[in-house]
Amino acid sequence: MLQRVYTIRRAFLIPLGLDAFLLLSLFAISWLPQGSTTERLVFAVFFFPSVYLFLECIFRRVTVDDEGIALRRLRKEKRVPWDGVTHVGGLSLRGKVYLLLTTVRGLFIVSNAYGKFPELKEAIVSHVDPARVAEEVRLREGCPPSGVAHIAMAWVAAVFMVGIIVIKMLPLMA
Repeated sequence: MLQRVYTIRRAFLIPLGLDAFLLLSLFAISWLPQGSTTERLVFAVFFFPSVYLFLECIFRRVTVDDEGIALRRLRKEKRVPWDGVTHVGGLSLRGKVYLLLTTVRGLFIVSNAYGKFPELKEAIVSHVDPARVAEEVRLREGCPPSGVAHIAMAWVAAVFMVGIIVIKMLPLMA
C-alpha cells in the first residue's frame, strides 16, 4: 500500500511565514511610546489573520493511498474512500487550477498550491472510475500554471514591511 502525502509548496510558505513574522514585528513596534492606538489596531487586523493563514497552510495535507484520499486542515481531517468519490471536475481561474472532488460527504477542493500537483492529479484520476472523471481533467496534461503571482505578492509585501520597519526605527536610532 503506497501512501503519498502532498503539502503546500515551500516557495509560498517561506514568504508567508516571513510576512507573519514581519507583521508581528510591526505589531510589537507599535507598542513603543511613539505608536498610536490606530496603528496597533491596523497591525493587529493584519497580523492575526496572517498567522492563522500561515498555520492553516503549514498543516494542510492531502494523503493519497490505495484505499482513499484524506484531506487534512488545521483543525480537522476528512477521509473519503475512492468509491465515495462521485465526480472529479476541474476549474482554471487566473493562473490557479482546482480539482473539484464531489463525494457522498460533500465537495473537496484541491488547488495547484500543493507541491507536485500534476502527480497529485494523476494519483486521483488513476484511482477514480474513469466514468466519474470529467474530460477536461483527463485532457489537461503537463504542468499547470504555477501560481507564481501569489508568491511574488508575498515577497513584495515582505519588502514593504521591511521598509516600514526601517522608517519606524530610524527616529529611535538617531
